[in-house]
Amino acid sequence: MRVNMRIFTLVLVFSFSFLGGSFAASLAEAQKDYLQGDYESAIVKAKTLRVNPDNLYFIGLAYMKINDYKNARIYFRSLVKNFQYSRLYPWGLVRLADTYFFQKEYDDAFSLYKKINEEYITSDIEPRVLLRLAQLASKKGLWQEKNKYINSIKSKYPHCPEMKFVKILESLGDFFTIQVGAFSERKNALSLADELSQDYYSYIIEDKKGSFPIYKVRVGKYKDRFEAQKVFDALLNKGYPAHIYP
Repeated sequence: MRVNMRIFTLVLVFSFSFLGGSFAASLAEAQKDYLQGDYESAIVKAKTLRVNPDNLYFIGLAYMKINDYKNARIYFRSLVKNFQYSRLYPWGLVRLADTYFFQKEYDDAFSLYKKINEEYITSDIEPRVLLRLAQLASKKGLWQEKNKYINSIKSKYPHCPEMKFVKILESLGDFFTIQVGAFSERKNALSLADELSQDYYSYIIEDKKGSFPIYKVRVGKYKDRFEAQKVFDALLNKGYPAHIYP
């Protein structure tokens, strides 16, 4: 009986070792699927792995890639709840806030980014957090606060990747405006701008998508969100495909 138990134990140890190798292979396969854009398959494979910060973060990212922010939130929450001393903890908080940002739950996103900035900030996440705070302050019409965050990025991280979006945000100005159309042909943009000018202050912004210009027709420059919302609603009622910026 003792011999049989010893044999059983050896078989069990061998089995766990074998499964460990399978798990490692599955992680590599999940990462490969992720890089190839097969996010659903990456999620399925990653879920076979033992729970740890890396896997939770990986699955959360994969869910974000398919715009499933509700499920992404589950995994980022699990990460920040159960692994507070992990190197991925700050990034888990940022990604959790990102799920609210991309789902346009701006108040929840703003509160969480501010908490991160005040309590958990590190140099690797600070540029992203400051950018998000600037974007959300802009959406709220908090122009002074927006510029404070932008200036902080420019002074502390002048060469960070987020500077690209800082420049875009600065180009929008400290006001709300309403985009009513975007055209590859300038004459079409001029036609719409002329039509709108009968009732509104309209203008054209020339932008580039790749090497091709895009002509964007916009209406008004409002300091107050409420005023912009009234014009936005009126344009929608008239059948225009309006959108408030920023």
